[in-house]
Amino acid sequence: MQKKIIALAVAAAFSTPAFADVGFYGIVDATIANISASGTKGDFLAVSGGASQSRLGVKATEDIGNGLTAVAVVEYGLDTETNDGTVTSTGTTTGVAGSTVTSTGSSAFTPRQKMLAVAGDFGTVATGYLQTAAYDFLAKYDPIYGSGSSAHTIAAKGFLVGSAAQRAQRAVAYISPNINGLVLAANYSTALTTNNLAVGSGVSTGLKTTAYILSANYAVDALSVGAVYAATSNASTPAVATNTEFAFGASYDLGVAKVMGTYQSDTASTAGAKASTVFSGAVVVPVATGAIAAMYAKNSIGGVSAASGAAFTAGYLHTFTKSTTGYVVLSQVTNGSASTAYSVSNNALAGVVTAGGSSTLLGVGLRKKF
Repeated sequence: MQKKIIALAVAAAFSTPAFADVGFYGIVDATIANISASGTKGDFLAVSGGASQSRLGVKATEDIGNGLTAVAVVEYGLDTETNDGTVTSTGTTTGVAGSTVTSTGSSAFTPRQKMLAVAGDFGTVATGYLQTAAYDFLAKYDPIYGSGSSAHTIAAKGFLVGSAAQRAQRAVAYISPNINGLVLAANYSTALTTNNLAVGSGVSTGLKTTAYILSANYAVDALSVGAVYAATSNASTPAVATNTEFAFGASYDLGVAKVMGTYQSDTASTAGAKASTVFSGAVVVPVATGAIAAMYAKNSIGGVSAASGAAFTAGYLHTFTKSTTGYVVLSQVTNGSASTAYSVSNNALAGVVTAGGSSTLLGVGLRKKF
């Protein structure tokens, strides 16, 4: 009998825990679009994510006593138009001023967040592969953030806030409670690239890259304002290479329309480097059957207009039900005279469009949440 009791106790200790609340959620978003660009053949394609990135996620919460709640979230992004998980690639994201983040993974089924957190009256403390304060900032001030049609996402390619810093691996985070409308957050990625525990003593290259992200957002009535500071640091020689970025955003609900905008500036520690900037402006007008949205974004890369790009997106979202939305979207992107970096569909034609060329996407899509 005693052996049986011990066996049951061991099995209970190592079995899968039963959470008090487990929820499964997701978004499936697909668009049928006509895409054309300078120097390329126009095509009629089915693409994923015209209004939101498709995703699957599981969230589990449990009251662990003393006013504390344990939270776990695992979420993956999907490409609804490809055979998920069959293509694996390794690539490097290069920041506008030289920062690099190397990643490996499937091009069609990619992690969005893998988080474990403890929440209480003091706020929330989390660790894992996290959506950062930069992600939360853009979700507030970009009405179509996360979609392949977002003008800001297209123009902010390579910036920290807008691309590389929206998610961070090996990260820890703190989010404050809402203090009379003010919410503060701090993120620290302990190793964006190499884990330096694996680097031998005396090695001066290939050392790890870390990142800090600090944010503040204040909302009262119809007004919301926010700011983000992001910085990466690579401990290589002869000097520590850094990237720093400031971003500011604001929105105001006029009742008949909601207006919002962002501005950000990125600077590298490289001698003589000039700041790169991007700004965006957007408006969302509610109508009886849904909403009309429009957004414009333009960047300046190191003060060189020939290397810059601009994007415009407009669309109508039709609300069928609380969980199902149909939409029509028009996206147009132009490059500076020497640039091929920017294109529609989340820069899908970058490097293919001719220098100084433009691209256009006109699509009809459907988004289903569950």
